[in-house]
Amino acid sequence: MRTLQEIEAELAQLRAQLETVQGTECEVYTRIVGYYRSLRNWNKGKKEEYRLRVTFDPPKEENLGKKSLREVAEYRYFYRKTCPNCPPVKEYVSQLPLAGKQVDVDTEEGLSEAQTYQILSTPTVLFFDRNGRPIHEAHSLDQLEDLRPHLTLSQA
Repeated sequence: MRTLQEIEAELAQLRAQLETVQGTECEVYTRIVGYYRSLRNWNKGKKEEYRLRVTFDPPKEENLGKKSLREVAEYRYFYRKTCPNCPPVKEYVSQLPLAGKQVDVDTEEGLSEAQTYQILSTPTVLFFDRNGRPIHEAHSLDQLEDLRPHLTLSQA
């Protein structure tokens, strides 16, 4: 069995090695005018354009302000009759202290509404603020459980 001093000496040696680690050059491929190409082969103008690009980073759930979650006014539950995951979600949302609407995406009207909100899978529950704007989306019981403590009726 190793002693504490031996382990600490090995850790110190590994930390020293970690400080001197150098990576290898990485070749970046990105899309330009409809196809992917190595950034190294781009002309000066395209390289500058690439440098000025801004990456879209959608907000994570933990970054959503609690205010937006507290002001949920209603929900819409999008489902299909053949969806195996839909019945438990339907049961869950029916017990929420919110006004809600169930939308069967197998109907023409339901499919049209799902397309309006770009719903791509069922079950999906969209939560709306009092101005009718979607502010959160959930697709499973786990996501609904995580969100439930924040769901209260908005103050009209």
